[in-house]
Amino acid sequence: MNHPTALFILGHAGTGKSFITTHFIERQQEKGRAWCVLDKDVVSERWSGPFLQALGQAPDDRDSPLFKEKVRDLEYLSTLRIGQDQLELGLNVVFPGPWSRELASSALFSTEALGLPPTIHLRHVWLELPLTVRKDRIVRRADPRDQWKLDHWEAYANALQRPAAVQDGRVPVMDASLPLIEQIQTLEALIR
Repeated sequence: MNHPTALFILGHAGTGKSFITTHFIERQQEKGRAWCVLDKDVVSERWSGPFLQALGQAPDDRDSPLFKEKVRDLEYLSTLRIGQDQLELGLNVVFPGPWSRELASSALFSTEALGLPPTIHLRHVWLELPLTVRKDRIVRRADPRDQWKLDHWEAYANALQRPAAVQDGRVPVMDASLPLIEQIQTLEALIR
């Protein structure tokens, strides 16, 4: 049995996590390599909105204390649970998302803490992009879940920090403004 890879593509909103994931997977498919994509927003989109409404909150809320206390962790745990099955079957899995709590606690570096098979290869990359470009991308994608960020942009932007694991080099940084082929080649080198 092979040892599949769990690749975490990390970064703040608007850095291009979903974009690079899509193009990376297309390139992997061209090379005959199978990957499963588990984006926590997609994994949880059918239940998180109704759950928030049942709690008396707007269904698109992703920034309130109630969301962060009651819903956020369930979204990530659901994503990891599905990922566990895929990895146990020998499939590589890419997890695009912020994974901020897991990164801050260092859980993202432990298969045990993540509930993933112990024999997999964990890989991580942090996407960097200027704040003005990120804001433009967030505006253009027009996702209702981003509305709080846009309505409170200064507070949101001032709260953004580069995680300690990125600052100390445990997570490599990729410039998301590089040409697409260079970004894909960087990811391919990371998973070798």
